[in-house]
Amino acid sequence: MINTSALSANHIYAVTGATGDLGQAIVRTLANRAESACELRHIVLVGRNRPVLESVGVAAVNSHTRTYIVSDCEATAPADKVTRSIIAKLEDVARVVSGPLRLTLIDCVAFLGDLSKTVDQHSADEVAVYIAANFTFFFTLTAKFLAFAKTIQVERIAVVNISSLLAIQPSAYFGLYSSTKAARDQLFKVVALENKDDPRFKALSYAPGPLDNGMQLQIRTTVGDLEQRKMYQTLHNEDKLVRSDTTAGLMCTLLDEWTFKSGAHIDIYDIISPPS
Repeated sequence: MINTSALSANHIYAVTGATGDLGQAIVRTLANRAESACELRHIVLVGRNRPVLESVGVAAVNSHTRTYIVSDCEATAPADKVTRSIIAKLEDVARVVSGPLRLTLIDCVAFLGDLSKTVDQHSADEVAVYIAANFTFFFTLTAKFLAFAKTIQVERIAVVNISSLLAIQPSAYFGLYSSTKAARDQLFKVVALENKDDPRFKALSYAPGPLDNGMQLQIRTTVGDLEQRKMYQTLHNEDKLVRSDTTAGLMCTLLDEWTFKSGAHIDIYDIISPPS
């Protein structure tokens, strides 16, 4: 039985993309640090693969962590529908907890798109589908999350955009991915300005680095720029790609310490030195 009187707060997290390597690492890190943070952590795992979500959720449960699942998140579903399911689950969890409450949204959802194409080769339909999945959903969920947070008593509100170096540094063949990541970063700067007078609120765009995961494999095997393929293949061969658990830990430390400037874009290599 948890001694709730010894806990500083209940903390509800929503983690989208929770079936991906980074999403799973973030869930693990949040759960493993719950006791040291003196929080009872409620983690809402969002994704499309329910069996994987259930497996990740079960593994994360401990004396200070509870997990919940939202799995009706098909890529083709309207953003409003998916968002309503996520917010409804957050409302359900918030309704049954007592004491000080904190809320954090961590959005890990992202797709690379077709990296073999230059900008002039993308069709209007392809762009529309990509933006709907990678920006419209992100914008809608951020908006509804903030609206929900303002309807209840909370002592801390955080929104986290999993960003990329490519949001601020262009690379050939990344037209869809880079432009959308840049738009997400800019949205968070706007949100930070709009909430600058609320001391409870912070927005963070965190670039986790070149991860050793499936997306990285897609980059180094399909990107149309041969020089980039060679660069990323070298990083892979020399074991210089970033482990998901490493970068998840650094991001969670930023959130725990709560000293970052709202609206900031922080890269992993702003925190640690890149490999030589």
